[in-house]
Amino acid sequence: MKIAVFTDVHGNLKALKNVLEQIKEKKADKAVFLGDIFQRGNEEIECLELLKKSGAICLKGNCELYLEHGVDIDPDVEYLRSYYDGMRQKLSSGQMEFIRQMPLFHEEECFGRKIHFSHFLFKDIDAPYPFLQLSSLKNGIFDAACKSNEVAKYDLVAVGHSHQNFEQGNVVSLSATGLEGASFLLIEATEDKINFERFNLN
Repeated sequence: MKIAVFTDVHGNLKALKNVLEQIKEKKADKAVFLGDIFQRGNEEIECLELLKKSGAICLKGNCELYLEHGVDIDPDVEYLRSYYDGMRQKLSSGQMEFIRQMPLFHEEECFGRKIHFSHFLFKDIDAPYPFLQLSSLKNGIFDAACKSNEVAKYDLVAVGHSHQNFEQGNVVSLSATGLEGASFLLIEATEDKINFERFNLN
């Protein structure tokens, strides 16, 4: 089983087309997008439509949550209120419904090994803003979450959001597809083990 993982497109249609083409060339059995279609680029709607058609499993990032619930769910992004209010007006009802129905996480079990995919590690999955804040990477909260039973029960956990490539225990973080230093992850699960390899897009 080969699973390609990418994240944080941020309105960059050229980069999205590039990663989808490279994933196709790698003959992945599945593709998982970890969220954040919007913000920064200027082709967000085109990216949304391409992702809808791509067949990838599309998870919700914080950007999709801001569209769905408004920026009040995150005190750190008040400065983005006008952007998301404007974007909400541009999206069709069908596009908004697609965003609402995007799940927060996805799980695969391959040869008895469990893989978890989400935009970032969760603080409270039932909260309007469920993810840990990015500051958790610096204050030790993310490190503690990586050691929690909720994370340790998986053989591999793939996350985005930080726009950084790193590994912390069984947690693998991906850089942003739509930004400089872009890469995607190819996970290969066999009866013996789970391997992953990063592929640069730039």
